[in-house]
Order: sequence, then C-alpha cells, then structure tokens
Amino acid sequence: MIVRKGPALAGLFFTLALAPFATVGSNTQKLSAEAQQDFRAFVETFAPQVLRFERRGANYRWHSSNRDCAGLVRYLFWEAMQQHDERFLDHYAKMRALSNVSLRRSLGPIVREWQRDNLTAGQLISHTMRISHSAQPERLKTGDLLYFYSPELKIRHVMLIIRSGAAVLAVYHTGDSRGELRIRTLDDLNALPDAQWHIQPQNPVFQGVFRPRFLD
Repeated sequence: MIVRKGPALAGLFFTLALAPFATVGSNTQKLSAEAQQDFRAFVETFAPQVLRFERRGANYRWHSSNRDCAGLVRYLFWEAMQQHDERFLDHYAKMRALSNVSLRRSLGPIVREWQRDNLTAGQLISHTMRISHSAQPERLKTGDLLYFYSPELKIRHVMLIIRSGAAVLAVYHTGDSRGELRIRTLDDLNALPDAQWHIQPQNPVFQGVFRPRFLD
C-alpha cells in the first residue's frame, strides 16, 4: 500500500471491489428547488464552522470512528438533514439564522439513502452523477464532490465543494496520522507539488466532478 503526503486520507485507502463509477437508479428523488437552496445554504455556512470547531477539538456530534474523507461529507450532509436542538444552536451560533424546514419536509427516501450506511468514498460516488471531468468553477455548486480514484495506488478520496460568494472552495479531511480538516481554493489544489491531487483532466487519478442525485 502506498501512502502519499498531501491530502492523503485514511478514507482514501480501501480494498473494496467497487467500480469507480457505480450508479444507483436514475429515479432517485430530487429535493424541491426551495429545499435544495436550504441544503446548500446550510452546508455553506456549516462546513467552515466544523473546520473551526474541529481545530479546537470541540465537535461533540462527529464520532472519531467516522473521521475520514467520506466521513466529513456524510457528517455535513447528515446535519443538513436534521432538526437541531438548542445545544446544537448554542454550539454553532451562526446556524440560528438558517431555517431548513423546507428541506426536512421533502427529504423522504433521500434520508434513508444517505444516512442508513457508513458510506465509503467510492460508495458516496455511487449515489451521484458525474457532471464533468474538469472542475470548471462556473459550473460547480455547493454539494458537488471531487473524486480521486486509482486502483494501482489504492486511492479512493473525496472532497466537497462549497461556494462562498464568487469563491469556490474544496473542503476535505486528511484522515491520515495528521487527522486534519482543510479548505483550499481550486488554484491551491492545482499548485500542490504532488500532481495526483491536481483537478485537471490530464491527471489520471482525478475522476471528475460528481453531484448527489438529489440535487440539480
């Protein structure tokens, strides 16, 4: 097994016999337009909060057994789908300004699909559709996933896209012995010394941009 530095995650290294682009049924229910807006607003606001609190070791809802690349995506999506109590809102004060009522009303089978299993990076991708082999900032939306796959290097790695105004950012968990959460611009990723993490079509490890099937 080859362990690379850079964004290398514990969640990268799996021996699952999964096709890189396994798919689920095309009839997956989409959220309403209003619920999609709520979902993306929650993730955009919450992801930086998690990164900041995690550095303080103060996250009380994300179990240590799920700290890897896929675990971060699952956690952010899971919280977006929850009704939150006062303890959560006291802990993450910025979330008080958001309401995700329309999101929770339209979840239905989406919750079962995304929350019932401890999904790995490859399994997360099986619940998405590939929208592009290149990461064009103008096409990216919050909730999109950047997927890196190499059977030779035993890599399955996922990063989450969030938008902050005009800025497009990639959020991910290192998951290796460093156990770090990071947020980078797309230019930062393409400037990394290790080219396997470049989000360019010519990088054979980068498999493209994938969007959860419940989002447009």
